[in-house]
Amino acid sequence: MEFKTASYRSGLVGLLAAAALAVGAISLSNTLFSGGGIGVRQPLAPLTLGLGVVLLLDLVALLLLLYRAVAALRLHYRLDRNGLVIYWGGSRLIVPMERIDAVEPVADRAGVRGEGLWNELWVGLLAGRARLADNRPAHLRTTLPLAQSIAVLTPDGAYVVSPREPEAFIEAWRVRRPLGPTQHWREEEQRARFLSLPIWRDRLAWGLMVLGLVANLALHAYLALVFNQLSAILPLHFDALGRPDRLGDRAEILRLPQVALLLLAIDLVLGLVVYRRERLAAYLVWGGGLILQLLIWGALRAIIG
Repeated sequence: MEFKTASYRSGLVGLLAAAALAVGAISLSNTLFSGGGIGVRQPLAPLTLGLGVVLLLDLVALLLLLYRAVAALRLHYRLDRNGLVIYWGGSRLIVPMERIDAVEPVADRAGVRGEGLWNELWVGLLAGRARLADNRPAHLRTTLPLAQSIAVLTPDGAYVVSPREPEAFIEAWRVRRPLGPTQHWREEEQRARFLSLPIWRDRLAWGLMVLGLVANLALHAYLALVFNQLSAILPLHFDALGRPDRLGDRAEILRLPQVALLLLAIDLVLGLVVYRRERLAAYLVWGGGLILQLLIWGALRAIIG
């Protein structure tokens, strides 16, 4: 028997917010690429660089918000003689019937406390971890205030849900519990394949990629700040003794951050491709990319003096 969640307001609000972010991303893109702020003969202006960072953050927020909204709209519960399945985004929480000790209003447990309650800021949606007042750990998957939600209690935990018809939900459990299961489930969370990828939890991988990106952004920002103060002619190459043996227009140094950005993009993509088969090789690719960014920094400093 399937039960819808009591409210889909959080999902609808999330979609509206995602639409607003999408409009903002389109507007920022139009400003960046039609305003003349990007060119090969001039450095990125501080305003252009700032807008680029805002655009990147906007796109990240858009993806996270869109996933959260879709997850909220997909939230529903299935209860049969085998147990309870909670559908949430790209995952399913599975609770075998023999693991369910009781199904009762959360208010009967004197509330919820602890971690995870910040999710209430999401227009009433609670999706995280918390603890019941008796210190029992709980998975939150509810769109109602906690006092109106239902607690599915197991020997060592709980699941807080919000079926649209709570009395029918409790009665469905009472009726089906004595029947006995036709399948023996395992209490677990099953995630979609893309959510199960180890890279989502790999802090070293994300650290190397973010450091490479920050190094490149800092390179563009530094050059934007000092470019107009540079001499029109700069030494672009040095001999074995460190003496300049080729001079050129200062605009030529703009190739350095441009080449650095291209190399960074190649490193990021190559590392992601390699990661699935050989994690250490991916670390070396991303680490090498970071070193390249630092070497280009050194070359720029040597030219500028």
